[in-house]
Amino acid sequence: MAVETNGTVQMRGDSGPGVNVVVSVDEGRLRILSGNELVGEWELEEIGVHALQDGFAIRAEGEEFVLKASDEVGLAEEMGLVAASPRLARKVAVSHNPEPPPEPMLAEDGSQEQSNVDAIAFALGGVLVLLGGSFLRIASATGGGGEFWLSFIFGGLAMVAVAFVMSIGARWARPVALLVLVGVIVLFGLDVSNATADASYLTAYGFIAGGLVVGVAVVFSGTRTGSD
Repeated sequence: MAVETNGTVQMRGDSGPGVNVVVSVDEGRLRILSGNELVGEWELEEIGVHALQDGFAIRAEGEEFVLKASDEVGLAEEMGLVAASPRLARKVAVSHNPEPPPEPMLAEDGSQEQSNVDAIAFALGGVLVLLGGSFLRIASATGGGGEFWLSFIFGGLAMVAVAFVMSIGARWARPVALLVLVGVIVLFGLDVSNATADASYLTAYGFIAGGLVVGVAVVFSGTRTGSD
């Protein structure tokens, strides 16, 4: 397999950038061109080549020069120098076994997007409970229930706060969300048992019930996802 690459050549011991060349190795022959001028062409068996820390030292026709190439690995393989240089062997191994591209980072085994959706939904549930508590305050002014309107307002705020914690991926967010929901549900049951069948109460309790339904759906959908 022929290899052709760009590189530089300079006499051994000389300083400076060297001469830009095109290097090719094909069927056991090394060929070096500088522009349209042939620098040299040799059978590999007729010259001495060994790997340096950077490039190759080549002795041909009584002279020694240093060859540096862009495709150092390809030239080393074609000239049979891989086994003679641990450095080149490592470079060849890396070129033949590139590291796989990193997979996209997804928190919680790919559930980050779902966690954000759940957090938004849980916050919406909290807002509904908060609105229900506010309407309940107005309705309770006429008496006959609604004693826990302030608790519902705090419960709604607590749900919104827990939703924020869920959005940042805290592991303890869902257990806390469940505790908050249980507390609000207990208050809801107590308050409804003392309420009158007034339209204003029905509106308030409708908002609270809607928020609780959303919250329960979020918590238990997250539980199923975590167990799959």
